[in-house]
Amino acid sequence: MSVAAPGSAQLLRGNQRMGKIALSVWGAVICIVLFVAWRTSMNDLAKMAVQPWILTSFQIIAFILALAWVVILIDAWRLGHPPGLNRRHRLIVVAATLGLAVLVSTPFVVAARYAEAAHDLVVSMFPSGEAAAASNGRLNILLLGMDSGDGRAGARPDSIHVLSVDVLTGEPALISLPRNLEKARFPSGSPAAAEFPRGFAGDGDRSEYLLNATWTYGEANPEMFPGPSGPGPTAVKQAVQGSLGIKVHYYVAVDLMGFRNLIDALGGVSINVQEELPIGDKGRVLEPGVQRLDGYHALWYARSRESTSDYDRMARQRCVLGALMNEADPRSVLINWMELADASADMITTDIPRQDLGNLVDLAFDVRGQELMTLQFVPPVIVPADPDFALIADQTADLLNGAGRPAEDPPAETVEASGEPSTDVTGPAADTDDATNPGDAADGESGDRTGADDDASTHDGYLGEDGLAGLSTVCSFE
Repeated sequence: MSVAAPGSAQLLRGNQRMGKIALSVWGAVICIVLFVAWRTSMNDLAKMAVQPWILTSFQIIAFILALAWVVILIDAWRLGHPPGLNRRHRLIVVAATLGLAVLVSTPFVVAARYAEAAHDLVVSMFPSGEAAAASNGRLNILLLGMDSGDGRAGARPDSIHVLSVDVLTGEPALISLPRNLEKARFPSGSPAAAEFPRGFAGDGDRSEYLLNATWTYGEANPEMFPGPSGPGPTAVKQAVQGSLGIKVHYYVAVDLMGFRNLIDALGGVSINVQEELPIGDKGRVLEPGVQRLDGYHALWYARSRESTSDYDRMARQRCVLGALMNEADPRSVLINWMELADASADMITTDIPRQDLGNLVDLAFDVRGQELMTLQFVPPVIVPADPDFALIADQTADLLNGAGRPAEDPPAETVEASGEPSTDVTGPAADTDDATNPGDAADGESGDRTGADDDASTHDGYLGEDGLAGLSTVCSFE
């Protein structure tokens, strides 16, 4: 009776007041669960799952319910007058009572552990702070793929993308910049813009003045990049903001080495490898075809440098992200939640405040199912050694103003690295007033868009029908 309806045994044979309280609480719990299942959407549940106070309350309530149910069972065992049974029967009843106590308490304990893991993840990963206000109706998040593997000096982002989402419609757009972009602009009025009025450049090794080197420069000069995000991330945010001409609200940095644990926690990812790819230094390769890659091989797939260009590697990293999101369905996430929480805490840093997580959950649900407009600044659209920042700003504004939205007769599409169709946005556009137009800070020289630098010999896989850069078909996921 105590397993089916806690308190019913006490109501019948023991403390009736205790039985009434237990039955009332149990009935209230069942009613609340049914009401939540009936009236609460997945969106609302997800928003509750990123609120630390709700997670802490749930954890405490779950432990209290588990303990109370065990006490009710033990009291019911006492009401059965165990001293009146023979020794063998007493042992059987004791064992059955303990087994039932474990049975009824385990779901609550597991739920409490999940809530604790979610609470710790939210608190440790997302700082406390004010939510950013959208600019021109869009929220822009800088996505950085950090490669801090063996033999690499310092932390530098290997892949640099901006995810822009319309806060009213959820319409997403993805803008990609090469890590070897030179002469990056900083927003007007910033200390970095005063230090580098003609772009991020200087004497010495050119590699110290690439776009991805702004992170290490920021770390070395923290007084120039104040703010809660930290000097390294702030430097990259400012460089991307000044180069694209849009406000960058948040950043998310993902350590590629941490991908290994994350992918293993999900049980691997399925990727259609388009070409033979060397891995390691012992002549091993990934063979072409659809493969189920564990964390080790997926990491090599994302990082391999041999026989391919930096732009191919950027596309493969995006492919792994797409495959990862494809695998992370609610069922897989729930089953592997504890491992995923541990892996995520080690691989992701961000300045997204906890106070804005509820709004971002709403945006995430709005984004689902919508076409992703994409724009990638790679040769021959720009020459990374001498980019045309006026062109970059114009095409970025064109994309975010909706030039890439499908019409009745949709334009030709290229295939994104993730395997999903994406609209390649090209052509002139009006200026954006969201941030300082980087063209105003330029030195008056435009990059030769038909030229090539030392990293851009030939990239036919990136050319759309109009000759401008699209997204490579280097990989897709199934």
